[in-house]
Amino acid sequence: MLFNGYPFLLFFLPAVAAAFFLLREQRLRLLLLVGSSYFFYAYAELWFIALMAASTAITFTVGLLVGHPRCAGRRGTILAAGIVGALALLGYFKYAGFVAGYATDLAELIAGEGFPGVRAFAHGILLPIGISFYTFEGISYMVDVYRGNLEAERNPLRYALFISFFPHLIAGPIVRYGILAPQLSARARFDPERIRSGLMLFSIGLAKKTLLADGLAHWANPYLARPGSLGLLEAWAAALGFGFQIYFDFSAYSDMALGLARIFGIELPWNFDRPYRAATPSEFWRRWHVTLSTWLRDYLYIPLGGNRRGPVRRDANLVATMALGGLWHGASITFVLWGLWHGALLVVHRRLSAVLPFRVPRPAAVLVTFVLVTLGWVLFRMQTVGDAGKLYAGMAGAHGLGAVPGRLLAYIVVSAALMWGLPEEWRWRFGEWGWARVAVVSGVAGIAVVSIATTSPFIYFRF
Repeated sequence: MLFNGYPFLLFFLPAVAAAFFLLREQRLRLLLLVGSSYFFYAYAELWFIALMAASTAITFTVGLLVGHPRCAGRRGTILAAGIVGALALLGYFKYAGFVAGYATDLAELIAGEGFPGVRAFAHGILLPIGISFYTFEGISYMVDVYRGNLEAERNPLRYALFISFFPHLIAGPIVRYGILAPQLSARARFDPERIRSGLMLFSIGLAKKTLLADGLAHWANPYLARPGSLGLLEAWAAALGFGFQIYFDFSAYSDMALGLARIFGIELPWNFDRPYRAATPSEFWRRWHVTLSTWLRDYLYIPLGGNRRGPVRRDANLVATMALGGLWHGASITFVLWGLWHGALLVVHRRLSAVLPFRVPRPAAVLVTFVLVTLGWVLFRMQTVGDAGKLYAGMAGAHGLGAVPGRLLAYIVVSAALMWGLPEEWRWRFGEWGWARVAVVSGVAGIAVVSIATTSPFIYFRF
């Protein structure tokens, strides 16, 4: 089920919200939200809920065992088994096809014959939406209990809601249990101001998705489908168009997720802070998908050694972390290269910052960072290295100047003006808004709703 679809907007959300506030007992409210979240997840494929339930059972049980005094001598082994179990589910459904594909290519090269059965098996593995997100949440919970940062949760209903809560289930933010646990224990009262704030934030996200992100995709995708024939202007417009598409697509989801959770009395961590305003690669990652960046730092980069073992090891840890972060986004060599690109940017920036005798003015640094990030999006968007190379060639002028992509260019100009001209929505104080602002947002949201011709999934639903 999609936030920007009529089944969700007209039926699911109103029914769940009404039932939530009609129920008085917190346990019944938790049960309602867990059941609704599983229904929300099963709307895509019924068997997805079995996979999420299995991942939930593994991480919940391991948390109990790791936190139990009788298991003190085996805590490390139990944690390792739990992480392997959670990653095994993720690895099979997300990466088995990737590994099988490259293994089959190698086997065919050596044997000189095809293996159609293996290829059919690899292509037949369906990737469950959101599996990367709830797997990372489960791992962070187990590790935090092991480190003593959390007490193990003994209420399976609260833990099940932590994993399945539908506002952040599919594309984040990646929530840590220490943030959500106190809110799951408190009974949210009916607060009109909080509900209005949540609806405003959700409405702004809906408008971003329907009117901006989907509009950019409509005009950019035809160019990206033929990268080998694009001139300089068309290639740059296509790359910038996708850069702003994914920006507003993910920003929209982040707004909608936080707004939905707020309606139910839960504040999710902010996850998006105008990353194209960043002046350095490291600042970009502090602003883009904030909860993923902090997860990679706390549960991968620091355990690898972080910056504690000298500059060479630090650089290697950075590159490894970003490469694995790229692979987390998708089982493709282009995602790995995208991660390596950002790892290289982080390393080069650190090295240059240590030797440059001057500081680059912030406006120039923001522009350079934006261009470098846009170049990286080419690897993220194109499905093969060859297609990415063709688009890069077009951006270098190898195919001539090309035509002026008028409508796509107009979308890019509007997107840039909104992105650099307004603060991030999660910072706005909706309670202080008068009727005029509320009416404008409501009107724009109404246009967005009637503009939904087809339900376009969010880009991060694939991960």
